[in-house]
Amino acid sequence: MVAEELLLARRASLGDHEAFDRIYTTYYKQILWHITRMVGNRLDAEDLTQEVFLKAYQFIGTYSGTANLGRWLRKIATNTCIDQMRKKTLPTVSWPTMLSKDGDEQPVDFPDHSLSPLEITESNEGESAIMDEINRLPEYYRKVVVLYDVMEKTGEEVAREASCPIGTVKSRLSRAHKILRSAFESPGLQPSQAGA
Repeated sequence: MVAEELLLARRASLGDHEAFDRIYTTYYKQILWHITRMVGNRLDAEDLTQEVFLKAYQFIGTYSGTANLGRWLRKIATNTCIDQMRKKTLPTVSWPTMLSKDGDEQPVDFPDHSLSPLEITESNEGESAIMDEINRLPEYYRKVVVLYDVMEKTGEEVAREASCPIGTVKSRLSRAHKILRSAFESPGLQPSQAGA
């Protein structure tokens, strides 16, 4: 796997946009979740994820293949988050107030629509559990599940990349989904725990 990733990185470093697009598509969600866990805000995490991939694009030629590509990207993501936290200076302003019917000043209450730490944790744990189960699948099932469900490719694209007929892709997806469903129906892990 690392050898394939190294080859892909080398192609990307030589200007192969398709190779870098494949890296981006493969690792985008993983890096987004990693950053969201660190910063706790989805919008900031999306911006930082884009920054990570810009840095990865600039420095893809330095990827040595000693660690897998996902780990290399997570290292860039972690460093980017740390840099962002160091740079971030929050200006001090007074909290806005409004006058009540009695004429007293009361602080304005702003709704917080960001994910709570618990929701982020549950989402990450669920994603981790799902990815663990996907990684336990036989290679021919795992490949179609990753391409179709994780990378969100069409059935035709999966068939091309997996070098098999579309009917085989559908059959493998059906069987893989059945295996995954049964894994989450076991007493140890319920679908709700897996973010389903």
